[in-house]
Amino acid sequence: MSYKNLTINDRYKIEVLKKEGYSSRIIAKILELHHSTISRELKRSNNTFSAIEASKDRET
Repeated sequence: MSYKNLTINDRYKIEVLKKEGYSSRIIAKILELHHSTISRELKRSNNTFSAIEASKDRET
């Protein structure tokens, strides 16, 4: 199984789609990623997902 790091652009798309009310499964289909990747990304943010904050957290 291959692994893909999310880019800042991916995270911006997640942020926008989540604010529009899309579920993690639908976001995953739109971005062509596995739904668990999106779900884990959103869980880390405690319901206030921010692409910039998420990227900062992953740089360390």
